[in-house]
Amino acid sequence: MSAPTKQLGKLSIGGRMSSARGQPERLGRADDEEEHSADTSSEEEVSEGEGEGTASGSAKSLVKGNSAILYNVAGLSGDVRARAMSGILGKFVVEKCHALEDGYAFQVLDHGLVHLGHGPMTCSCSEYGDGTKACRHIFWLVDQLHRLTLPEWPGTGIPLSRTGESPNIRPLYQLIGDRMEDISRKARWHFSDDPGSPGVSEQEYGGSMSRPEKVRDILSAFSESTMPDDFRPDQVETINQSRTPAQCVVQGDFEATMFRLAVHDDNVYHSLRKAMPPPARAAIFFDKVQKKTRALLLDFDRYRQYGTPLRDRTTLEIPVVIEQLYELVALLESNIAPRAPDSHTNAADALIGILRDVVTYDYNAFDGNAWGRVPAAGETEDDCNLFAQIIGQPEVSGQFFILDVLESLPRAILREREPQLETIMSKIPMSNQSMVTYLQRFQAFLNREFPGSGFAAATYGQKRPAGGASGSGRKRPK
Repeated sequence: MSAPTKQLGKLSIGGRMSSARGQPERLGRADDEEEHSADTSSEEEVSEGEGEGTASGSAKSLVKGNSAILYNVAGLSGDVRARAMSGILGKFVVEKCHALEDGYAFQVLDHGLVHLGHGPMTCSCSEYGDGTKACRHIFWLVDQLHRLTLPEWPGTGIPLSRTGESPNIRPLYQLIGDRMEDISRKARWHFSDDPGSPGVSEQEYGGSMSRPEKVRDILSAFSESTMPDDFRPDQVETINQSRTPAQCVVQGDFEATMFRLAVHDDNVYHSLRKAMPPPARAAIFFDKVQKKTRALLLDFDRYRQYGTPLRDRTTLEIPVVIEQLYELVALLESNIAPRAPDSHTNAADALIGILRDVVTYDYNAFDGNAWGRVPAAGETEDDCNLFAQIIGQPEVSGQFFILDVLESLPRAILREREPQLETIMSKIPMSNQSMVTYLQRFQAFLNREFPGSGFAAATYGQKRPAGGASGSGRKRPK
């Protein structure tokens, strides 16, 4: 008997396996009317729209969108009408919405960035081309915004222009006014209202991740410890090869099969996104990074006390630990912008947690060890102090561990964590110039983020005993 692979082409996670295509992505309205959105639009409705588009007379010019609003496309030329039909009946997802000084930007997942302002709407997709005709993403977004803003829908059909909007309705930018945050909440779009925050580059809206990278991010989130870059590296090299659903099947390997299906089948991909949405993935990712730092410090504790190496026989001397800690912080930092704004809270908690943990290692880590460690030639007490070494010489390098990354986060996020930061700062001693420099930067950071707090580095910490005083023979990594 042949393997039952053909039906995988119709797979829709969280739905039924049927001969129909999977239902469109949920737009997330809260009441009964809202539930009658793209998620509940059936193929019967789409067929109705298509039928109207091919019927004779006036019906030929009418099409009902996923929103259930009726549109009149009679005034559109052939190619623009095709785009309008494809958009109104299409299935797209707004990943994020961002307020700009001149309007709003909508990231249409995997397709482009749509800008809404005083003039005609624009899109960064290749289909938009010369900018004289709206693309299908613009028509789709217009339909969704009409659904969320119009108090009533005319039954005779809303006429559409080549720019995507209707000449019979006020421009959407005026229609929305200052209600974009409420509209986004109803639609369950992630919304950022800070025009002064980092711009809406494609990278910051998730565009830095390719489709395979996003799938690895989704599927790795179901694992307790696997990071996205470590998920199924054996499949990455060939993942972009064109495949039918049946060709995506790897017998005996469900994980690899799902990886391939999610890359090549939109229904599977969007269903997985519903099961593991961006906010959940961001929380899981940053939690994993923090867990890795804690696991590293636990391994270091075993090594410094008992001389226990890692399974690969790596000995966790302080330079090795510092290198791995910096790599983890760099990994965390590189994921803030692509996952914004979901990353802001989770990244702040992870960074503060790492700094809180590392501050507790402000002592000679090998003092009193039980395995008779022999110090390296010329090794000083500071060389055995993990915290002192990871701080390094900021007065020389200009680098400030953790603080440099925290400064990139929104002020409101940090303000909520003021007590935690103050507590950490109070535990840092002014034992030498490097510590003083780090504390001064910490103080300036707190005073800038929390004006009027009046933090003063001189009031924090006690000097280390004479044995730990600064000396010219100390070596610090730069």
